[in-house]
Amino acid sequence: MPIMIDKKRCPQNHVCPAVRVCPVNALMQKGYQAPVVNQERCIQCNKCVNYCPMEAIERI
Repeated sequence: MPIMIDKKRCPQNHVCPAVRVCPVNALMQKGYQAPVVNQERCIQCNKCVNYCPMEAIERI
């Protein structure tokens, strides 16, 4: 199941704290925009899902 970013829940006004917990650098962020998930790189460890304080990163 892929990991997705819910832009409605992501405030997009800060550096995403979940980006730094990804062990394979599958989350990328430009400026303060919502992060983007590189699905090919993602190992679905759920660290970002569990770490996101806004619950904006989720499995679908």
